[in-house]
Amino acid sequence: MSSLSLPENCSKQWEILLLLISSEEKKIDRTGDSEIDTMNYFYKNEGIRQILLQWLNQMKATYAKKRSESDTATKCDEIALLWRQKGNDKFRSNNIEASYSYYSKSVTYANQTGPMYPLALANRSAALLRLKRNEDCLSDIKLAISNGYPSELRHKLLLRRADCLIELCRTVAAREALIEAKQHAATLKLSMSHKGEFDRHLCDLEKKLEVVKDVDRSEEDEIPDFYMGENEEFVSASNALQLKRSKAAGRHVVTKKATKRGDVIFSEEPYACVTLPNEGGRLVCETCCRTDINTVPCSVCSRSCYCSETCREHGLHTFHRWECPGAQFDLFPTIGIAHLALRVLLVSVSAGFPQLPLGARTPTSASDLFNGYANVDNVQIYTRDTPPFYRMFNLVTNFDKMNSTDYIQYALTATMLTLYLENFTTFFDDLPDKIPYTLNKSQLRLFSASLLLRSLGQLVCNGHAALSLATIEEDDAKAGRTISEREVRRATAIYPSAAMMNHSCDPNIVNTFYNSRLIVRCSREMPVATEVFNCYGPHRSRETTAQRRAQLRAQYMFNCMCTACLDTDRKDFVSLFTAYACQTCKGPVLWCGKRALCQQCHAELQIDRALSAIEKAEDLMDQAERAATVEERFEKAHAAYKMKQQVWHRHHTSLRAAADRLARIYADSGEFSRSVELIKQNIQSLEYQFGSFSVEVAHELRKLSDVMLERLINLPQSPEYREWCLEAHKIIKKSIQLMDLNYGSWEPLVKRLKEQESIVASLLAHSRTPEHSDTIHNNLHYNLKI
Repeated sequence: MSSLSLPENCSKQWEILLLLISSEEKKIDRTGDSEIDTMNYFYKNEGIRQILLQWLNQMKATYAKKRSESDTATKCDEIALLWRQKGNDKFRSNNIEASYSYYSKSVTYANQTGPMYPLALANRSAALLRLKRNEDCLSDIKLAISNGYPSELRHKLLLRRADCLIELCRTVAAREALIEAKQHAATLKLSMSHKGEFDRHLCDLEKKLEVVKDVDRSEEDEIPDFYMGENEEFVSASNALQLKRSKAAGRHVVTKKATKRGDVIFSEEPYACVTLPNEGGRLVCETCCRTDINTVPCSVCSRSCYCSETCREHGLHTFHRWECPGAQFDLFPTIGIAHLALRVLLVSVSAGFPQLPLGARTPTSASDLFNGYANVDNVQIYTRDTPPFYRMFNLVTNFDKMNSTDYIQYALTATMLTLYLENFTTFFDDLPDKIPYTLNKSQLRLFSASLLLRSLGQLVCNGHAALSLATIEEDDAKAGRTISEREVRRATAIYPSAAMMNHSCDPNIVNTFYNSRLIVRCSREMPVATEVFNCYGPHRSRETTAQRRAQLRAQYMFNCMCTACLDTDRKDFVSLFTAYACQTCKGPVLWCGKRALCQQCHAELQIDRALSAIEKAEDLMDQAERAATVEERFEKAHAAYKMKQQVWHRHHTSLRAAADRLARIYADSGEFSRSVELIKQNIQSLEYQFGSFSVEVAHELRKLSDVMLERLINLPQSPEYREWCLEAHKIIKKSIQLMDLNYGSWEPLVKRLKEQESIVASLLAHSRTPEHSDTIHNNLHYNLKI
């Protein structure tokens, strides 16, 4: 094995490498071994060590360097200058969003001890001011000055700070900033032209300040409190809950007080989390998981970014001092969930490992220490005064149920990460001070490797994906009026308290995320002694019973016996949403062996005719997209939809998609009432599949509220205007309720909906002059398109 030839593109071949080695090792079943025994074998196997170390060195040689004229793994002022110049070009052409993106790249690549870094920050602050991101602008100005922004240019930056403060209505601070700018300019030998330009700008800002009233516009997001307060016996859980243990259910969560929909029953920061590769350029803070950040990069590498200097320093102390080399050679995107396993170890080390329980004998080996941490009451460790490490360490691994190949691959991954820490970081120099017992070097390595292996097993069956909302433009939107949102994964995390919830395919909770914090709410009323269930992925509204059980057995290694899986009457419930419509009675047609039969009248469907009709309908829709007139487009699109209605069952997911597409065409062409009716029809179907308070219905209600508001903006003289206002107000309130339940009041979309609600409420509460109505309409349109 030591002579194995590694592929040239090594980052793409990690999984192949694991398969090659595990195929050699799988002859011996090690799933019954302890983590200590397993890692003692693999870490001492010289052939395996050589292969894995060779791969790590190849990764470093391939990626930890200047990759192109515009990208490098570390810092390079030439590249920073290139991006700053690109940003200047975009700024001059008034493409401010693009200039901001390029200036951010310049900030990322600039050497933070040189002159390029403060210049990049100052340029980015100019873009931020134009984008009205005033708080971020102030942060960049502060950073630029503290990092040595040239004194001869600083008067401009100080005026920019004053401008920001005026925009934020902080009049006292703005006056102080103007005075500071004036005083600093007086110390410079400015040319007549530069002095004249400065004085004109100063005068403009002073006039602007005169008409501004001091208002505190700072908004702190409110994190909802625990229902009935926090539980001292069950950390991060509500006093309405109790952690119990039984032979049948293991550790599980039950209500000890009745709860209602929306009650917060868990609020937990993760033991550890890692951000995921960003989608669409959305940047996430490595420390707190805040999204869409104004980046503050690592001072050494160009691969790690944060939302503030505070988070950067915390991240450096907690994990990045040991991860920075690996980030430079793209190790972590290659290894998936193993990155979180490494982060668990690093977080544990930075906090320091706790003492063993009273009465435990002093450990002299990795095995003694492992056994000591495991020899505890795994319910009592959830009390507030127990160190968090005990809760993390005692999560289940399912190694005893795992197949041998998977287990070996986890062990190989843990071996590779231990070699990384040993050969590329100072980790093992720092470790002895973090363990309250004396172990020799080999035992420290064995303990670390074993903890990595244990964490890998735990994360596979206990990890959480942290989600957030992202607003997207549809590919076929054509500058239309409607927008869409979708959930994106921003991080993977481990929450030891919330992990105590068992699975159900019909859960009674909703998971929401505020940055990295998991906030769990009840999705329905729960009487006393009700078990609290999470959904690990497979859901009764999306897959059949057989599909759900297969997925759960594959990843979590149990046969699901939840109420949804035991409900034989609805075991094929989701088949309804891919069913054809019976040509006789319009009932759902499902496949029964090789025949498609109606479930109501048992008539057989001529499937060839149905497929031909769908093909014709798609051809009509293509013609609609190419139509020369609006009238022709409506006619073709409507005909296509009607044809699909004849073929697909009324709850078919593709029929909902067709209705959505037609509703978008109507909305983009100003036929808002037609669009509203189609969206209402979809809402009824989604409620039937997912429930009235589901996230799917929440998104459709948001869409409905936007179209209703566009109707108010564009048709203010309609005789139905007041009725439309009443209906829009009701729909927006419902949309806020569901979005708050499923995502949290801190989401920007929820905040915008609340702004829209207040405006529509004003329309209802007061009679408006035409001039005032125009202002209202402009505000509405801005809020819709923001």
